[in-house]
Amino acid sequence: MDGTAGRRRVFSLPEANALVPRVGRVMARLQRTAVQLADIQRRLQLPVVAAEPAAPGEENVLGKRLFRLMDDADHLIEVIQSAVDELESLGCELKDVQRGLVDFRSIRDGEEVYLCWKQGEDRITHWHSLDSGFAGRQPL
Repeated sequence: MDGTAGRRRVFSLPEANALVPRVGRVMARLQRTAVQLADIQRRLQLPVVAAEPAAPGEENVLGKRLFRLMDDADHLIEVIQSAVDELESLGCELKDVQRGLVDFRSIRDGEEVYLCWKQGEDRITHWHSLDSGFAGRQPL
């Protein structure tokens, strides 16, 4: 090992803000895909209602539909993993997909903190301590 394994990237505010447009695009893709996956999961949990007997040649329509939904879910999971991997490769930390929260480790007054970005913000305007989370968010 080279001694850097497990260490997280530390950003200056300008470095983190330079990544905001890209992080915003990745987060938007992640949020859209998560909504699509939730819809498929909901559809897979619906009770199967007994239908009239299938016409000849259509005996396995329900099974084919279920397999298609499962294949679609597998694909969406791959898209989500790819987006998460991209965020991690940039050095930022995904905190909440639904709210669109991403943190960037930084140093403020000699202490390690998070620069806190939320989907929809055009730049980073808040920070919080490593252990306070979004609730401890403060203006820069």
